[in-house]
Amino acid sequence: MSNSPTQAQQQPAAPNSGSLDSNGPNVEDLYLESYTFTTAAAIVGSVDRKTFVLLRDGRNIFGILRTFDQFANLVLQDAIERIYLKGEDASQGPVKFGEAYRGVFMVRGENVVMMGELDIDREDDHLDQLEQIPFDDAERELKLVHSQTIQDEKARSKRLLSKGLINDFTKSDLY
Repeated sequence: MSNSPTQAQQQPAAPNSGSLDSNGPNVEDLYLESYTFTTAAAIVGSVDRKTFVLLRDGRNIFGILRTFDQFANLVLQDAIERIYLKGEDASQGPVKFGEAYRGVFMVRGENVVMMGELDIDREDDHLDQLEQIPFDDAERELKLVHSQTIQDEKARSKRLLSKGLINDFTKSDLY
């Protein structure tokens, strides 16, 4: 038997490895937010917080994220659907909005374009500068905008196709 140290003895413990030593576990290791996730688990820090979700069909949903799964399917509590409408000058931001209470709202993960936490102290500050209209009116106006977008994209696809190119537009992607 040789006197050389084993491989386990040669390797120093990795920092923040959570191994128990005489001082106990590293406190930072006890918080999931301190880990970097590249999967749906990255959402774990947003659970039980006010969240914004943009869907592929262009809807904006605001609510408290209660749970999610490995496919990023979401459950939002006290959800509100909000529609922002631009004015005549499309280069400026929204000038009107409509909103409707949706209660518990389930979202299939493949329909999520973007999501993020909201600052609950400032989330509604921008609404003071916008005109609130009934949700049905906002929804009707948004459908007109979407139908015009679809017509424009169909015409663009035909122009591109005549030149041997394709357009990557899908009717379900209206965000």
